[in-house]
Amino acid sequence: MYHHKTRSGSLAEPTVTVAIDEQGGKTHARVELLWGSAQLAGNGVAYRHPADCLADETRRELATARALADLADRVTSLLTLRG
Repeated sequence: MYHHKTRSGSLAEPTVTVAIDEQGGKTHARVELLWGSAQLAGNGVAYRHPADCLADETRRELATARALADLADRVTSLLTLRG
């Protein structure tokens, strides 16, 4: 499992945590954001179809990109609600 964390979580310096895990041929990524009082998370999954030749690194990148896109949608929804 890969795990990475940044900074403090204040409005000026949000905390972003990325965790990547591979199980059963699937790569799971979870991105967590702590920004002031808001705590949000995004999830992404990538898997290798038997006909594909995705490298392990490519699956990790794809799963992380999907998790970040999910998180971006959640942040946008939160900001729209606060609008």
